[in-house]
Amino acid sequence: MNHSQRARLEEKIAFFTLYLFGFTVIGILFVIVGYIFVNGIGAINMEFFFGESNPINVILGTERTFDGIWNSILGTFALVVLSVLFSIPFGVLGAIYLHEYASDNILTRIIRFSSDCLAGFPSIVFGLFGYAIAIKTVGPCLLIGALTLSFIVLPTIIRATEEGLKAVPPGLREGSLALGATKWQTIRKVVVPTALPQIITGIILSMGRSAEETAAIMFTAATAFSFGIGLFNRVEALPFSLYVLATEYSTAEELQMAYGIALVLILMMFILFGLANILKNRFKMTSSQ
Repeated sequence: MNHSQRARLEEKIAFFTLYLFGFTVIGILFVIVGYIFVNGIGAINMEFFFGESNPINVILGTERTFDGIWNSILGTFALVVLSVLFSIPFGVLGAIYLHEYASDNILTRIIRFSSDCLAGFPSIVFGLFGYAIAIKTVGPCLLIGALTLSFIVLPTIIRATEEGLKAVPPGLREGSLALGATKWQTIRKVVVPTALPQIITGIILSMGRSAEETAAIMFTAATAFSFGIGLFNRVEALPFSLYVLATEYSTAEELQMAYGIALVLILMMFILFGLANILKNRFKMTSSQ
């Protein structure tokens, strides 16, 4: 075997190994999703979402449901929206400061290091910290839970925004400044719109992270039953409902309902991540035109 044949053989082996690992990852995903789908699809019906209440009345808010997961869906949505609203200003503006204004000194290195450390903290630590805030203020509630989740997703938004700003070609900044625009005008009208796909992707991914957290809301916001959504009230949430059912079920129907909640959470994640890709591609096409 000559050198050329050996090189081609090594290339085929390398490509085969890469394909093998790639398809293994896809296979693991399909196995997990397929297992949950098979065990949970039987629980998905109108009663699963709304219990014995009228679905239209429940959606319109004129009737309460006591045994469906509709309240958990609303509570999860409220936690996600509030946490992202809390974290977007600090994440996006903080990343703009770090990349566009701050020089590479010990302060910026400490800020980036702190952000990386924050991203690596276990969620249970955030939950205990949020609980400490709650017991000294208004108690466990939607507001404290969303604030705790905002601490968790903040590094994701900072990192995504920074990566988006780094991807902006330097020529765009230089051209804007050469035309007489100020640095802030350049950032606001040129840099941020160009980096917007990456920023939006980071925000949507942070929404997915907020929706799936259990430990952080267990101490700060979640409850097994709530009567509605209020800033200073505990709320039901899908991850916590799943945890309660999966650990305390007494019948096969309750276990199947737990699988159904897991399936709803997975579908929510797929929708969010799919939306992130669609928006990213849409903004890329718009910016290229």
